[in-house]
Amino acid sequence: MTGTAPGAPAGRTRPAMPAWWWSTAPRPGAIAVAHVAGEPGDVERVLLGLCGRPAPPAGQVEWRRFGTVDDGVVARVSPGHALVMPHAGPRIRELLDARMDALGARTAAGPAPMDAYPEAADAVEACMLGVLSRAASPAAIDLLAAQPARWRAAGWSPGHEGLPDARDLRLRRLLDPARVAIVGPANAGKSTLLNALAGRTVAIAHDEPGTTRDAVCARIDFASVVADVFDTPGVRAGMDAVERAAAELAARALECADLVVELTAPGLGWAAPPRAAGTPVLRVLNQCDRPEARSCAERADAALAVSARTREGCAQLVAAVREALVPQADVLDPRPWRFA
Repeated sequence: MTGTAPGAPAGRTRPAMPAWWWSTAPRPGAIAVAHVAGEPGDVERVLLGLCGRPAPPAGQVEWRRFGTVDDGVVARVSPGHALVMPHAGPRIRELLDARMDALGARTAAGPAPMDAYPEAADAVEACMLGVLSRAASPAAIDLLAAQPARWRAAGWSPGHEGLPDARDLRLRRLLDPARVAIVGPANAGKSTLLNALAGRTVAIAHDEPGTTRDAVCARIDFASVVADVFDTPGVRAGMDAVERAAAELAARALECADLVVELTAPGLGWAAPPRAAGTPVLRVLNQCDRPEARSCAERADAALAVSARTREGCAQLVAAVREALVPQADVLDPRPWRFA
């Protein structure tokens, strides 16, 4: 049994083994997506070895255990193509790669753009459609749709358009969500703010210091720019071992944050936690509905004042976070975007 391998030049054949590749970025997250493609019998064999159970029929989705590595979902796109969706931990990916290699699935870069999107006019448009299929932010849709014409006008083609500049990288936050860390002293209202921005209860909010004992994350839409927002525990005197461990976890979240929202409340001061050099900071005074918020010392240093409880000022905060992550000037810039 032979056939054209995903991404292989026309005329080249592959051995009777399926290809295995990831279509999600190699970074921590909730869910990762991998592909198994090849002859139907080979896909069946590999999925049976991975899950210990027969693969779901074409067109169906079923939950599976992936040996001792993880559990997740297998979606059978067609007899010769299945999606494997585990949790998106780097170690899980590493172990699944090793397991699939042992089962005889070879690593591939994925299908060539024109093979995956035969309806596309050219490779640029096919590449754009592939990126569009995984874009996290609604704001990416129109911008991506405009790129094929801009690339053609500039004489660019996939792989020959040069290195990405700072604008290109900022715009890629429309594809893979940026990370926003909310930091501040205990009782600043970080959990209440996260819940207000998410529009649902994500984190436990309570007046008792130390209630947040982990780094809670929610994916939030900031006016069509999607970001992963982390509510970090406040640092205070007398923390127990669990709180200290949570504070260490928060410090790691800060190291990879694209934006830090430094939150405080009247009388609490500014925590000013350590963070990666160059990470932008947005200082926000919470609890602006309290009378003392009008004249407190913290207000002078705040870029914005909000009330997470009443949601006063939250619309302005959403706009400020969006602008900090993906400036409107970048979106409106008519130059081609190196999105691939």
